[in-house]
Amino acid sequence: MKKLQRISDAEKQIMVFIWGTGSPVTTSEIMKGLPEENAWKQNTVITFLARLIEKGIIKATRIGRAYHYEACITEQEYRNSETKQFIKDVHKGSVFGLITALCENDDLTKEDIESLMKRLKE
Repeated sequence: MKKLQRISDAEKQIMVFIWGTGSPVTTSEIMKGLPEENAWKQNTVITFLARLIEKGIIKATRIGRAYHYEACITEQEYRNSETKQFIKDVHKGSVFGLITALCENDDLTKEDIESLMKRLKE
């Protein structure tokens, strides 16, 4: 997978809606589906959508008078990309460094450790 550009928190809110629908959506549908605290104007949403297109995260198809937006990547693909970048930025590319930090901060439960051990044995 090619390296994905990071998306802003605002763009991520739009993507959560698009990923959640599982089908192409219009600007109007996106605006209706966003949390009420995001009283963004239509032009603001269109700007975020244009940025997401530039980043290769979504694509737009004109159907009649409206554009329909759909994801080019899955939410899991984006999460995987963000995780890899986090490990690179914060832990100098070391997965062991990440796991060590989780252990030292008592962030891993016994169940987490057992699941990790099982996964590593697979």
